[in-house]
Amino acid sequence: MPADPAAGAAPARGLIFDFDGTLVDTMPIHYRAYHQTFAELGLELSPGDFYGNIGGKASETIPRFLRGRPCAVSVAELHARKQVLAHELLHTEAIPVLAAAALLIALRGTLPIAMASSGSRSGIDVVLDRLGWRDHFDAIVTGQDVTRGKPAPDIFLLAAERIEVPPRRCLVFEDTDDGVAAARAAHMAVFDVRRAHAAGPAIGPAP
Repeated sequence: MPADPAAGAAPARGLIFDFDGTLVDTMPIHYRAYHQTFAELGLELSPGDFYGNIGGKASETIPRFLRGRPCAVSVAELHARKQVLAHELLHTEAIPVLAAAALLIALRGTLPIAMASSGSRSGIDVVLDRLGWRDHFDAIVTGQDVTRGKPAPDIFLLAAERIEVPPRRCLVFEDTDDGVAAARAAHMAVFDVRRAHAAGPAIGPAP
C-alpha cells in the first residue's frame, strides 16, 4: 500500500525500517526455535499460532502463542531457551534478504535511517554482522528499549527521537498489521512492503 496520506504530505526527512519480515526473513528460523522450545515443554506451536501473532515484543506474543495453556516455565524463561536455539540457527542458516532491502541500500546516506524492530538486540546483532549492515543505520531500537510493543507507537517514536526527526516527517517501512497500526499511531507515513515482497527476494540469502 502507499504511504499513509493521513500522516501528512510533507517530504520525509527520516526513514524507519522494521527488520524481520521487512528487510530480511528469519521468521522461519524463529518459528523452528520456538517450535522446538515448546515441544521440549510438552506443548505444540502451530504455524498458524506463530505467524498469526508475531509482530510485537516476545513478552506480549508468547502468551498469545500459549493461548491460555499452562506452561512449566515463565514467559521470560521460555524466551531465553528459545533465544539459545535461535542464535545457533542465525549463525549458520541462510538468511533471505527481501525486496525492501534494496531501498535501504540505495537510500543509505541520503537521510537519517533508523531500525525499529520488536526483536531482541542480540538476535538482530547476529544478522547485522553476517550481512555487514551495521553501518546502514543511524539508530537501532528494539523491543527491549520500550515498554509497549507494536501496535503501540512507542518504538517508532523512540526511533524518530534518536535520529532527531519529527514523527510527522518520518516514513516507516513495515510488513505487519500491528506495525502499520503503530506507525499510524505515531503520526508517521507508512509503506506496507508486503506488496513489494510479492516479487520475492531482491538480493538473495546471506552466506
